[in-house]
Amino acid sequence: MKLNQFISRDLVLLGSPATTVDEALVEAVSAIRAENLKGLSHDLALTRLRERFALGATCLPSGICVPHARLDGFDGIVIAAVRPRNPLAVPRAPVPIKLIWVIITSLAANTTYLRILAALTSLSRRESAMDSLRMARDPEAFLAVLAEEGGEIQTGLTVRDIMTRDVVSIRAMASVREVLDLMFSHKLRYLPVVDEEECLVGEVGILDLIAAGIPEYAQRVGNLNFLSELEPLEKLLRNEATIAVESVMKSPAKAVSPDTTVLEVSLEMATTKKRHYAVVEKGRLVGVVSSMDILSKVLRA
Repeated sequence: MKLNQFISRDLVLLGSPATTVDEALVEAVSAIRAENLKGLSHDLALTRLRERFALGATCLPSGICVPHARLDGFDGIVIAAVRPRNPLAVPRAPVPIKLIWVIITSLAANTTYLRILAALTSLSRRESAMDSLRMARDPEAFLAVLAEEGGEIQTGLTVRDIMTRDVVSIRAMASVREVLDLMFSHKLRYLPVVDEEECLVGEVGILDLIAAGIPEYAQRVGNLNFLSELEPLEKLLRNEATIAVESVMKSPAKAVSPDTTVLEVSLEMATTKKRHYAVVEKGRLVGVVSSMDILSKVLRA
């Protein structure tokens, strides 16, 4: 199905007078209720949407917000689009919000619902498509843009739908200092190591760097009481500019494909206790999928 097939003309609310996201939610739920959808409680829907919005991570850098809710006793999926007259300032949003997608579906976390979230996120990254949605004169024109730009909603959720695409990586000949600086500045715990052609050659995690500062004999003994406090780590810091990443990195673990299912990579993480996997397509690094991606984009999507 096309993305536009999940939203009716009457649920495209252009030129909304809403001045806050909450006002937009009230308007959207009222419009959805006007469609006389069976099993939908106005108050419960609004409560669940507010709760999900309060959790965060529903406003994106592209200027869209996607509050969504799963309801017990509600069957199917419904989407409302609210385009306010003026962009909305939201404290935790990176930019003013120009378009709000409100999604209500059943309590069961079905893959169609998650696919719609992924499709809306992907759509929001394309500036030309977003400009067309913001300039649409009426609901018909708005839905026509969705029909052309929204793509097909496939069944089954894959790594491609939830992976982090803007990957921070590093070269094998970089120094430990560079790795530490990157991890600290980007708040990362894992970095894939690539060559000049962006092919995966290794990976390094924060625990690998910490282990590099602890002598091998001490790791075997399992007790550092005989060493002065922080002595090994201080030695690592003194030499961080000259130690190359290739000397501390690990060989690449089993890389996953963008087409690997989320269930497969979830099982892999649960089995290996590994929280990050590089995503490789045609030999090149295209993303990273982590346990936090599964938490934020599947379990708490």
